[in-house]
Amino acid sequence: MDLIYFSLYNLQPVVWICAVLAVAAMLWLLSVYRGRVVSVSDAAAGDVDEPDDAAFPPVSIIVHANDNAGALGAFLPEIFRQDYPAPFEVIVVNDGSAEDVRDLVDRLSLQYRNLYQTFVPEQAHNLSRKKLGISLGIKAARNPYVILTCAECRVASDRWLRFMAAPFAKGKDVSLGFARIDGLGGMKNRYDEAATAVKWLSEALAGKPYRGIGYNIGYSRALFFDAKGFSRSLTFHYGDDDLFINQIATGGNTGVVLDPGSVLSVEWHDPRRLLRDLRMRHCFTERFLPKGASRFFAFSTIMLWIWLGAVVTGIVFSLPNALPACFFAALVPALWIPLVKAWRNAGAVLGIGLSAWKLPFVMMGRWRRSLNYGLRCGRTSRRNYTWLQK
Repeated sequence: MDLIYFSLYNLQPVVWICAVLAVAAMLWLLSVYRGRVVSVSDAAAGDVDEPDDAAFPPVSIIVHANDNAGALGAFLPEIFRQDYPAPFEVIVVNDGSAEDVRDLVDRLSLQYRNLYQTFVPEQAHNLSRKKLGISLGIKAARNPYVILTCAECRVASDRWLRFMAAPFAKGKDVSLGFARIDGLGGMKNRYDEAATAVKWLSEALAGKPYRGIGYNIGYSRALFFDAKGFSRSLTFHYGDDDLFINQIATGGNTGVVLDPGSVLSVEWHDPRRLLRDLRMRHCFTERFLPKGASRFFAFSTIMLWIWLGAVVTGIVFSLPNALPACFFAALVPALWIPLVKAWRNAGAVLGIGLSAWKLPFVMMGRWRRSLNYGLRCGRTSRRNYTWLQK
């Protein structure tokens, strides 16, 4: 057996090649890729320029409710406790005309004079009920700006409405917020949610918004009507928070809201299923959106695997010479400590807890889950197209 020794002489060419590949991949990951992740946490910490109270416009909050009076009864009082310096109204879109939702809103409207409701007829078929409900709510709104959410959400701060309307007070027409899934277990699921959010949020922060999340989003009514509403995506069940946002949002008219007080949580009876359904919906509609963000993060995943392959190969072919092996081993903490820190900070901003020691493993393996979603959502289904609805 060869004895371990330390030397820079007589290194195999493959060791030098691996060293170059590992360092090049590492430079990309620590500069460009990490920069995208860090931009999310930096945005939450950096926006301290709150507009004057007089600059905030009147807004209409549209709450989609689908036979969930219990959740709605807990959510509405949270909205009316908002510390907002301008008038606002709340319009509940009663999807399906559920009697318990109607009775709840009628009862609460005696207490809150700025609470109203509209209805999506139960017999409405061969169309997207969610888009129809949003359209009816926007048409019923009296104020120039609308903020969209749903009954299952919960508000963490009495300044949520201030945060979401701040872009409007600064002259923007689109406000992109975030909502996390409450009670989501499993590190793979939590990282999947965080990675999906960082993907579109970092793109929006870079001046190229292309989607949002329908639980916490806002825009001007004028922009909605100028775009003829959801007319471009009538054949799809979904797209209200990505296809439509990609149509109306630009780097100049869009504000990204990431203060922790602006983040909503979504309470669902089956959080994992909700995450899976959301991923499937956006995986389908993503084919009609710009590919820049997807290609960037896919390339970064490839760079992670190139780095790993170069490090492992370099160590194997350098032994028993321990000097280059130590160099390759030192690249492990040099890469993962900054990356893990960046992802944990981004997760903290979004309210998603990420385990430090598990992060490298789930990051390396996420491509399999993304591939599975891509294969499954490629099938034509009535879940995707309104004209296939029964």
